[in-house]
Amino acid sequence: MPETPLTPSTPRARLAYNANGLRSVSLDDAVRTLADRGYDGIELSLNAQHIDPWTFSAADAARLRETLAANGMVACSLATGDPHLLSEEAFEPALVDPDPAERARRLDLLQRSVRIGVLVGVPLVVFSTGKRRPEVGAAQADAWLDEALAVLLDTLHETLDAAGLPRGSTVLGIEPEPGFHCRTNADVAVVLERTASPDLWLSQDLGHCVVEEEDALGSLSRHLPITRHLQVEDIADRVHAHLVPGDGDVDFDAVGRVLADGYEGWISVELYDHDPVHRDAAQRSEEFLRERFPSLARPSRSIDLSSLETRSTASAH
Repeated sequence: MPETPLTPSTPRARLAYNANGLRSVSLDDAVRTLADRGYDGIELSLNAQHIDPWTFSAADAARLRETLAANGMVACSLATGDPHLLSEEAFEPALVDPDPAERARRLDLLQRSVRIGVLVGVPLVVFSTGKRRPEVGAAQADAWLDEALAVLLDTLHETLDAAGLPRGSTVLGIEPEPGFHCRTNADVAVVLERTASPDLWLSQDLGHCVVEEEDALGSLSRHLPITRHLQVEDIADRVHAHLVPGDGDVDFDAVGRVLADGYEGWISVELYDHDPVHRDAAQRSEEFLRERFPSLARPSRSIDLSSLETRSTASAH
């Protein structure tokens, strides 16, 4: 149906906020808080406060789905990157750890995450590779990563099949992270090409892109065709510290123009260090991004009658 003044355009992208920035409140309260501040969805996050991967149950999932529905919200993804789920040392062990027992611990956590993601009904489960130790060569790390991805994809397919859900209902996303084995969008793109699975995607993080890549905007644009999810935050002086959009150096108007050229996925604010001020951070982020990103602008509630008035005047003559 062609767009007319009587049929407002629909946003092509939707806005979410990562629950890791609201750890001081319950997950139900996090959903309500974000709904009250105009968000379309929430990016769920593994952590002891919200979704404990060792205790989260089918009953928990059912209650979460009810809360989401009651507040008109969508769980757009499940982020698995809490730094201390497995160790006091941040993000350890990695999927590319030289110790097979340690790699197995990380893999077990991600398999649990996949099952939880399917149980809740999120379309995407996101993870990172972790750091590669100096004594581990890139080729060896790639081999270990490929082995882990094969297991995760098998787990995903088995879980979907057991739930009677079609393949593709939930997919996996690899997020590049500064200092990790896969630290840039291009690194992940190589893995996706090597794996050639329709269920494995790139999950971009705008701030990580700014920190790691000389042409962050170009990388964002080039890799949008393989991107299922985009996390956003501001960055100052290319230091990896997440800031409220508008508080750093990122040219969000330029980013908005790139995204307006066809990106139809989720855009999720990630401010894990702003929990003490999460209401203000969420509110400011929502207002700032909807203003800067044309694809997030809400359709106008008013009806433009000017064209009808013009026709009526013409008919009278």
